[in-house]
Amino acid sequence: MMDTNLADDDKIIDCPQCGIKNPIESDICYSCGASLHEVPSKKASRSWIPVVFFILFIASALFFYYRANTTSPLSSKAKTVAASQPSSTSKEAELPEKDLPPEEPAESEPDVEQISLPVGLVQIRDITGNLISEISVPLCGGGWVALPTRVVLGGYQWMLQLSSGNLFEIQGGIIGDQDKIGLWRIADDQSLESPDLYPWSPGRPLTWLALRSPDPPEPTEVEVISRQKNFITVSIPDGPIESGAFIQDDRLVGWTFGDPIDAAFLWTGDEGRSLKAEIRVDDYYRLTFGNSREEEIVLALGLGDDYSTLDRLEAFARAFRFDTKLSADQTPDHLKPEAVVSQVRLLLARAVQEGFAVQAASFFDAEVLARAADVSLLSDVIILTAESYGFEEAINLTENVIENGPPKNDLEKTQLTELRSGLYQNWLNALLEGGNIQKAWQAYERGGRQLPDDLNIYLFGVKLALAEDDWMTAEELLTAKDYPAALRDQVSGLQKQISELKGQQGKIAIRFVPGSRLIPVTASLNRGTPQDFIVDTGASMVTIPYSTAADLGIIITVRNPRRKVFTAGGVVYAPEVVLASITLEGFETNDVKALVMDLPDRPDLGLLGLNYLSRFGMDLNTDEGVLLLTPK
Repeated sequence: MMDTNLADDDKIIDCPQCGIKNPIESDICYSCGASLHEVPSKKASRSWIPVVFFILFIASALFFYYRANTTSPLSSKAKTVAASQPSSTSKEAELPEKDLPPEEPAESEPDVEQISLPVGLVQIRDITGNLISEISVPLCGGGWVALPTRVVLGGYQWMLQLSSGNLFEIQGGIIGDQDKIGLWRIADDQSLESPDLYPWSPGRPLTWLALRSPDPPEPTEVEVISRQKNFITVSIPDGPIESGAFIQDDRLVGWTFGDPIDAAFLWTGDEGRSLKAEIRVDDYYRLTFGNSREEEIVLALGLGDDYSTLDRLEAFARAFRFDTKLSADQTPDHLKPEAVVSQVRLLLARAVQEGFAVQAASFFDAEVLARAADVSLLSDVIILTAESYGFEEAINLTENVIENGPPKNDLEKTQLTELRSGLYQNWLNALLEGGNIQKAWQAYERGGRQLPDDLNIYLFGVKLALAEDDWMTAEELLTAKDYPAALRDQVSGLQKQISELKGQQGKIAIRFVPGSRLIPVTASLNRGTPQDFIVDTGASMVTIPYSTAADLGIIITVRNPRRKVFTAGGVVYAPEVVLASITLEGFETNDVKALVMDLPDRPDLGLLGLNYLSRFGMDLNTDEGVLLLTPK
């Protein structure tokens, strides 16, 4: 400050405006700024002007400061964000530390409305050349694009197409093992005009620019959620938004993708112009997709109509022998198990229509079915196996599948139990109807071990005992369990059969197919030789074949009486012999006359005629297929 106590001599001059003393060489007053060498006018004082300018300056500074630190309402078409650090209670406090750019003081918002943001279309094709995804993305850093991991998994060829129509192959990039997005680049020797890529700087204005909207960016807030290798995942207060880019100081620092992945990402790696790809696209494919079940399924899906149904089925079956590489949330919809199994089942049905059921079923062994882990597919293959190889083979396959891959949940466990129960019941029915009672008992015991709580299988023990006319065992088995209402009718029918057997004690019960006109039975002749007979109430005498007479040691001579018999082949004269005994169902009848003759077309059969049947009381029920012979 200048000293105002100057000597009163010729080296000083008084200000004509304010009277303050100034050095003589001064042209203006150091106090008020008036001219020292002009006579002051009588005009009104203008000392208020500097004060006005000062007030306007302070008001402008406050206005710009307030605008730079205040969030504006978001447009419905485009949103912009001003970066803000999350509070100490946000999720960022729980995340592992990662070096971030140092925080800088907030500055006024840059003019981002003029930034040129070129957009390209990335097309991802699989190993067969089929397009599996495409996505519009902004270019940055001379040729870099950010892509969601889910979009590129399984991609064998990646192409970037510009609006000009020019195509560029994406050859490599930067991505972490668990990253949801990666940064990928065209060839290193190629460069495209695009905004610089820079790491995000916390505390500086950040804006978001929509790819498909002309609206200018506006500020808002973001909050850090998690960190990846070179990215930070952030949330936007108003939720998911469309595809766009984050801009900071006219440079691109982050992305949003809309539908492919409802999240926002900020870049924290190096500057774009100095970045180098860390992994090639072909190596990324090999590590994440190659030699996997997913790749084999893609190859199977790629087989067109030039390939036969069996060729395509075999390709799918082979695919299930490979391990998966993708997690459930990474797997594209067309490669998910339910979609693949649906394709396989359609091909199986087509193979059956084409007459290749046996060949189709042979592709799906226990290993393939266990790895496929789908009950509906297993059921289809089991049906084909049962039809082609029998129920026992189908049961063997089912139980091997369960051993290799146990059910994953209660629903699957229930489905597999019902499938096995149905197989055992069908197997037992087939054996019972075929008269193979011994094998049926073996199947019954096996089913009881595998499914001890299955009452449908348990009741087959009662049926088998009744088939052997063992009503005591049947009754003992039936009364040992309690049965639900769904089995009431079946239990009642078995109780009726047991009661009938009880009433048949002391009787011969000959069972045959209900409604049939033929009643087959096997008896023992002379206490040793078995002979198959047909019960014939129209035949007057028992007949046996010549071969049986020889087995019994019966010698036929001219002394044997001859009987005239009318057959379909004409009149024959059959010699008459006497059988020492005929034993049927434990009842022995002695001294039975019989004719020796071979029946036309059935030389092995004999007839049980009236001379034998008249020794019993007969009760024939063709509807139920039972002939009761009561000894007289």
